[in-house]
Amino acid sequence: MKNFVFAAVAAFALAANAVEWRNIGEADYIAGAQISSPEKLMNRVVLVDVWGINCPPCRALLPKLQEMWSNFGLPANKPFIVLGSHRQGRDDERIKALVKKAGVTYPVYQGAAITENEPSSGGSIPFMYVLNHRGKVVYKGHDIHMAQEAVITAIGEVGRLPSLTDGVYFVKFKNMESQLVLGKPIKNLVKRLESDANSKDPQTADEAQKILKAIKRGLANTKAEIDFQKEFNPREAVRLIKLMKVTWPDEAEAAYKAELPAIIAAAKKKKAQEQ
Repeated sequence: MKNFVFAAVAAFALAANAVEWRNIGEADYIAGAQISSPEKLMNRVVLVDVWGINCPPCRALLPKLQEMWSNFGLPANKPFIVLGSHRQGRDDERIKALVKKAGVTYPVYQGAAITENEPSSGGSIPFMYVLNHRGKVVYKGHDIHMAQEAVITAIGEVGRLPSLTDGVYFVKFKNMESQLVLGKPIKNLVKRLESDANSKDPQTADEAQKILKAIKRGLANTKAEIDFQKEFNPREAVRLIKLMKVTWPDEAEAAYKAELPAIIAAAKKKKAQEQ
């Protein structure tokens, strides 16, 4: 265990959108809940708190992070985890005493971080970054309230179908809102929107353009979710591909026709293993 190099990392590091972690082995563990393997962080929203024992604002933040952990991360099967990443020296007993006094039960490790492209704090702590369940950094900064908003938004996306209309307030095209959903055909609607995007009415044109941009983001998010889930949960990937075939048949054909049989086989194998 002391030379815990994480064979599991090698297994899932090849997955699309997967994140590799460093310094979450037994030798790096300080206090709180212990992470048995990197897979425990996969498909979860993770808030990394970069802090130090000699930083008063960092110490003041610990109870607030514990409150977030209690509200959104417990019990352990919930899709959220706070990960304390201590960066000022290595005085384990002193750190343990401090976090115990603060009531911290979330995992605290020495220097825990994503292996590649960790957001920079600019040397200023406390510093937080939030990864969504696909491993994308959706917040980085020093504001606990903004971090919490990012966490709540990211948690809400776990298990939810990618949206085709995020950020759009429907007025002129209100009747389209319920139709622009993954799993429904949208080809004719898109044609109408493309025409109305050139309307002489500026409000109509502006709203049509915003919807088209949202649909484009929805396609990208759907593909990202499929590419993630085909490694983590192939049954979910198959379901999403079927829905994508209805909404974007040409794109689904181009992206997944060749590998769909392998994804289906993986889904069947996983189901058999679970039974």
